[in-house]
Amino acid sequence: MSLNSKRFLASFSIAVAALVLGTISPDSSAAGQAGDDVRVDVIRNGDVVRVRAGFSVSVGAPQAFAVLTDYDHMRDFLPDVVESKVIQRSTNRLVVSQSGRMKLGFFSVPFESVRQVELNPPFTLVSHAISGTISKAEVTTTLKEALGKTLVTYESEATMNSWIPASIGNGIVATHIREQLSSMRREMLRRQFTSSAQDK
Repeated sequence: MSLNSKRFLASFSIAVAALVLGTISPDSSAAGQAGDDVRVDVIRNGDVVRVRAGFSVSVGAPQAFAVLTDYDHMRDFLPDVVESKVIQRSTNRLVVSQSGRMKLGFFSVPFESVRQVELNPPFTLVSHAISGTISKAEVTTTLKEALGKTLVTYESEATMNSWIPASIGNGIVATHIREQLSSMRREMLRRQFTSSAQDK
């Protein structure tokens, strides 16, 4: 594997922890573009990368939560996911295994992760990395419903497996998270539309 491929793999490891614009330096942020309400902020401090991201969607919190936790079908609506499944399930806890390939120009970088997810439906889910292509990661997702919309907020902290230039890694992380969140929001809206059409 080339040096560039290794850098991309390290970048993607952090994106996976988050459940991903430009060049930024350590301790600065990469925010969403104007007119795009899927907002992503990435802050780096040494080997630790923190991500805060969010979006609003015109569905109820239970519908949004159902999509966020539909791990057995995520390969159907998240383009980079090749395999996703719940390998252990209890009342308020899941263990999830995921793998896939991130396509970036001419590069195709594999990733894999096993996570434990604590559920508090329909308001909170907290994910802890168990194994995979990241060394440590924790992600908290919160949902707040108001005026017919749900605000979904992600907060994550991940430790990188290896050092990479911030100008490469953080931009890739922000772009990938944005793509993943946009895909999830489209799926939430699709299911809401389908449900409404069936009720008529």
